[in-house]
Amino acid sequence: MTGTCSKSTILWVSAIFAIIIIGALTAFAYTSSTAAIKDTFHSGFESTAGVMATQLNASDLELLKAGDETSQRYLAVAKKLRTLRSMDDTIINAYILKVNPDHSVTFLVDDLYPEDPQGSAKIGELSTSPDKMEIFGALSRPTSSKEPYTTKYGSFMSAYAPVDDSVADSNGNTVAVLGIDISATDYTDYMGGKGYLILITGLVSMFIAVGAIFWFGRRDEKKGE
Repeated sequence: MTGTCSKSTILWVSAIFAIIIIGALTAFAYTSSTAAIKDTFHSGFESTAGVMATQLNASDLELLKAGDETSQRYLAVAKKLRTLRSMDDTIINAYILKVNPDHSVTFLVDDLYPEDPQGSAKIGELSTSPDKMEIFGALSRPTSSKEPYTTKYGSFMSAYAPVDDSVADSNGNTVAVLGIDISATDYTDYMGGKGYLILITGLVSMFIAVGAIFWFGRRDEKKGE
């Protein structure tokens, strides 16, 4: 009787030990994988914004002023943004921001206009995105949101890139910042989908390991009877 209890205790201790080890390894793999996936996402997102920004002509933006949304100059830039955006189905909005001397950030062009007048930002409208530091950083290099955020227009992840005054021969003057958005839901689904596979694999491994411990343990008990 004592031997049976002892073997049963050993089985339970072994099962708990296996769960702890596999759980720790799964948690480590999940954390490492999530960090790597996140870095890859941000790098690709920022690269996309950077490439798109090189296709814009800064001179088309310099004379835009409040009320010019129906002007040919504005409509041409908005159309160009829509064309660039159409190359990536995950991008739902592309726009151009201006960083003012007082450090406020305002919209210059929103590619949702004129298709969605109510859902698009007008020239001079103040940006309420919390990504202010990322937008300031984009005056010199592509950047992106650290986490999803929400404004009156919806919930997004954004990438930003400098619109230079001369793509072919830059003299270092950035006149505006390009912004592109993807849905926050798409981002969380993407990140979650990658991580869930690791968690499921870890859970299945736990069941297999514990099952194997008890199966082999019971088999040995029967042999010893």
